[in-house]
Amino acid sequence: MSTYKPLSEQIAGRMIMDIKNGTSVFQRPNNSLNSDLPFNIESGHKYAGPSALVLLMQKRDDPRWGTSNQANRNHTAVMKGATGTLINFMTQFEYQKVVDEKGEPVLKENGKQRTERVKLDEPKQVDAWMFNGEQMRNMPKWEKEPMELSPAERAQLILENSKAVIEHGGDDMYYDRDLGAIIIPEKEQFASPEQYYAEALHQLAHKTYQTEGLNRDGDLHAGEMVSEELRTNLASLFLSKELNLPYDLNEHVGYLNSWSVLLKEEPGELFKAASDAQKIVDHVMAFEKKMEVEQQAETSEAIENGQSHEQSPSETEQSAQRNPNKLETGDVIRHKGNEFTVLSEQKNKVLKVRDASGDKFNLKPKDGLYSALLHAKNNPLEQSQEMEQSTAEEESLGEEEETDYTMSR
Repeated sequence: MSTYKPLSEQIAGRMIMDIKNGTSVFQRPNNSLNSDLPFNIESGHKYAGPSALVLLMQKRDDPRWGTSNQANRNHTAVMKGATGTLINFMTQFEYQKVVDEKGEPVLKENGKQRTERVKLDEPKQVDAWMFNGEQMRNMPKWEKEPMELSPAERAQLILENSKAVIEHGGDDMYYDRDLGAIIIPEKEQFASPEQYYAEALHQLAHKTYQTEGLNRDGDLHAGEMVSEELRTNLASLFLSKELNLPYDLNEHVGYLNSWSVLLKEEPGELFKAASDAQKIVDHVMAFEKKMEVEQQAETSEAIENGQSHEQSPSETEQSAQRNPNKLETGDVIRHKGNEFTVLSEQKNKVLKVRDASGDKFNLKPKDGLYSALLHAKNNPLEQSQEMEQSTAEEESLGEEEETDYTMSR
């Protein structure tokens, strides 16, 4: 029997200690314009939910992470003596060794045994040991790729596309559930536009929590407020990395002790909160991506038809509404490590779709992929976790090697 505590309990204990020492991810203001969410060095996929939180808690300036095998393939081997960081997740797939009819191993061109990804009858937990770019040899200094829009411009577009009602004035900052409105001071009252937008998106996170089925209790008693602020602050932390906006607890610093008490009593609550925070982030970021994809789809369709198309205000308002019962123009859906963009709807409900490689194809509602993408559209967190799995499963379940580094729980 293993004497190790589950990872969720280990991380909750570490968070409690970090809060006590004043070094938690909540207490380290993020004012850098050169930050990002943790992402995989090989696939480029960003880690999500609990895995993102675990990696952020390592307090590394470099957002690049990978397994030892990925570092080797990247020609940036892990340094001797480096300590790995454990993440884990549930998966319904695993890699198994391929054998022929005689039971003999089927080899790759490089002489190693071939593996294949198979679906399991029951989900299982997968562990993966990750190393940061700072722990790898010959790794060039990381610099965030420049964006066309500034953080403030991106945040403004998200707020506009969300159709959230924002009431300015006074000194208070909160989401009024009864009014269905974000209450926030005038932009000029903040030290910078970025701080205004960081707070506005925090309140949008509260709105999402209240209106998208994450508020399980449906009221605002003291325990629910502690739980909600934990989730919305994690969401704000993730968004700050995604959008390069500042993150600071501000008036929420009073919740730190309550969070410590909550995590001591219910250690698993931290991972649940991180999962809910990821759902909030996916919902918020979809407003930006939806708009970008609609513009791309319009341009692509206009080029294909040899004409321009200006969308009417009524069409724009309608397209902003997310229909969970069908795929629609502008949807960007992650599925099995790929990203599918619905470009346009043609005759007989046939869709023009583009995958991550740029290939375009027609998709009918009766196709199996249509059902899979519709499920993925309505379960974005599940797809984020699956993308994590695709970057780590083969490493954790397949190849073995001698190492000069350590694995520390």
